[in-house]
Amino acid sequence: MTVKTLASLSRCTFRAGAEYELVVFDRLPPNEQALLTELRADPAFYGVLRPRPESGRTIKAVGKDTALLWLTLQSPGPLPFFFFGNDSTEAATTIPQLLLDGVLELEENGRFLFGTEAANLFAKNRPAASAASRGRLALLSEAALAYGESLMLSDPRQLAARLYGFGRQPLTPRWMRELADRDAVLAFVGAGMGTDLRRRLDSHWQETTDRNMPGWLVWSSRVQNGCKVGEAHYKLYVSPDATALPQVFRVVLEVTSSRGGHFKIGGDAPGLLRPDKMVLYFRNQEDLLEVASELASQLKGSTPHGVPFSAEITSDGLLSWGMDPPRSERLLSWQEPESWRLWLVRRLAAAMIAAQANPGLGMAPGEFALERLRHEGVDVEGWTPSVSLWQAPN
Repeated sequence: MTVKTLASLSRCTFRAGAEYELVVFDRLPPNEQALLTELRADPAFYGVLRPRPESGRTIKAVGKDTALLWLTLQSPGPLPFFFFGNDSTEAATTIPQLLLDGVLELEENGRFLFGTEAANLFAKNRPAASAASRGRLALLSEAALAYGESLMLSDPRQLAARLYGFGRQPLTPRWMRELADRDAVLAFVGAGMGTDLRRRLDSHWQETTDRNMPGWLVWSSRVQNGCKVGEAHYKLYVSPDATALPQVFRVVLEVTSSRGGHFKIGGDAPGLLRPDKMVLYFRNQEDLLEVASELASQLKGSTPHGVPFSAEITSDGLLSWGMDPPRSERLLSWQEPESWRLWLVRRLAAAMIAAQANPGLGMAPGEFALERLRHEGVDVEGWTPSVSLWQAPN
């Protein structure tokens, strides 16, 4: 089965997934109510779908429409008329997500399928992308998923952290000594006290602090029209090998000093050995690509490192980009801000662990995770962000 049209979906038989139990908000334990209390302001909020512990799935806050759909399909049958409503596009994209998450199950040849088996139905006739057609960062991201599979972790937070940090350079005693702290980092990149580069840095940039960026050295432009920390969501990753960072840092300062914005670099050895060791922030994609074009020209020949799960700009992986989710993406005030890559790897990790709970059925965990993100509108071939991801409900 390929992705079904809305008309064909209406002819299928579905049932509520046995992986979950539905709990209305006021019947949750007090500690869980406290975490979700802000959602009560939304008149569409109902409660949560709580997964069975052994299912490998995560708890889901749901609205009244999803709750009514799940309750209606306790008895197998077609999708109820009210689900389609006036927005046929939303209905057609929501069903695959509910099937892959196990919230719903679909009858196919006398069996009810969900999760990895349902994913196989959606992916069956999709042409596979050849390795030659994918860039270095896409292949690096694929390697990260294969590494994540090999770990067989059961905690999505641990798996997300491993995916996020994939590709770090080894933390050797030499690097620990050479990049011990802020002053050592600045000396390493050629901006130690008394240097010409330090004077240029101090004249164009103001070092600042941001509680959301621990472990980073952060600078904001002294240019009045420059955007401040927290205002820009478009980010340019500059990812050289650590040994090439001094040369790259100097060029970045030359190109960006009069363009406003802000940037950050890792504040010690672990920070500069990570793939995303230097990040420049912009208000819009046009400014980002303009700076990236100039950097690409001036940094030819620099040894690249490469940032997994980011959108390639240069074919060697030296420059890539992402777009952080807007603050409105956080449903609850206590949720921490997410970067583009963190937003991705948390979803990938949750999907991989759900797939691991059903070994031998359907597709491999990494492949399933990619399929799940496809149905959220993510470009899992090139990892190119789209603002439309956050313009419609997930």
